[in-house]
Amino acid sequence: MKRSAWLGIAVLALSVLADGCAKSRETAEMGTQAFRRRAARGELTRIYSEAAPEFQESTTEADFAKLMEGIGRKLGAWQSSKPPAWKVFSGMGGRTVTFGYASQFEKGPANEEFIWRIQGDRAILVGYHINSPLFMADDLLGTRPPNP
Repeated sequence: MKRSAWLGIAVLALSVLADGCAKSRETAEMGTQAFRRRAARGELTRIYSEAAPEFQESTTEADFAKLMEGIGRKLGAWQSSKPPAWKVFSGMGGRTVTFGYASQFEKGPANEEFIWRIQGDRAILVGYHINSPLFMADDLLGTRPPNP
């Protein structure tokens, strides 16, 4: 096959791949927006019940609710995020999109990570992690002993 034909095939393959990544990122962004709306309305059961089995196996619904309530107590309401750092991974388990946000809450900053599995036009929550200097994980879950 001529070199120009191989180049044409490579360009076509890259454009298909880029289009798939862009659509996956867009779907994951919609998932993040839905997560934020539901969290603001206190729809924690809905977030948990629609999450991936891996998410549900990693935490109980009660502990997820404690975490989210602790975030509200320590950080207040989410206000904004800078455009995320992101990566798309395609593997045997499907396509996942990971977003890393530098976010601003009412009471201070936090770094958030969302991991989404893309299934058709849906983003399924696989992981949510948050870190802020304003709290410690055990304090959020209410397991820290009281100060004497």
